[in-house]
Amino acid sequence: MRSMTSSRANQARMPCSEAARVAKGALFRLGFEPQLVSAPQPGIPGKMLGHKNTGWGLANPEPGTEYTATVTITCSNQGAEFEAQTDEPIPASLTFKGDFVAAIETVAGRTRTIRPRLAEQPEAGLVISVEPLRGGEATAEFGADLNTSGITPVRLKIDNRSDRTYAFAATGVQLVSQEGERVEPLPDDSAAKLAGSLQSMVRKKRIADAQIVPQSVLSGFLYFPASAYRRATLVLIDQETEEAEGFSVEF
Repeated sequence: MRSMTSSRANQARMPCSEAARVAKGALFRLGFEPQLVSAPQPGIPGKMLGHKNTGWGLANPEPGTEYTATVTITCSNQGAEFEAQTDEPIPASLTFKGDFVAAIETVAGRTRTIRPRLAEQPEAGLVISVEPLRGGEATAEFGADLNTSGITPVRLKIDNRSDRTYAFAATGVQLVSQEGERVEPLPDDSAAKLAGSLQSMVRKKRIADAQIVPQSVLSGFLYFPASAYRRATLVLIDQETEEAEGFSVEF
């Protein structure tokens, strides 16, 4: 029977939806092929399995020994907890505890929204802002409060201060209502129809799907059903690794 090595990591205020992605990314960084067995839910732990085969290398082009890592993901109002076990032997087992925690921290760090500091201390990486406009703010931008027409206009700005290129698509943006419901942007035709006489302006200001190259800024609006929202989630695709990176913005 193989011995098991355990590791535990925590991420404060991380929602379940992000926790599953972070666990998957951490296993991938440690050389495992991840597989989601069950998605975590508040109060109901989820499970992620990872498989690693030591064979099929240049020096050993045959099947080798397969090792397994199991990650249990527990979510609560306080955040997410990751408990991992692996049956890898020495030397990997000696460093697994620290390696897993470091992998979680690395992947989780890429999901957090990077907010700008003072102008004299600009942030590097991705600087993302998401801002729903209501009342006077919407009127100042569009000449009328679109919320009274059934639309909450949301201003997005993605400032890519990194050396990587990311792909943006409106389908990767969702808002979370005060009741916890996830809401997708209104289709272009639906938003324009609700906007009435302002439809040409609504279409003109809509943010376009695009590739965001290093040292460039993408900005514009998406339109959501009028409601009170508390958080936005956004997914960008790293064009070099083809890996999805998630971001969360609290309002």
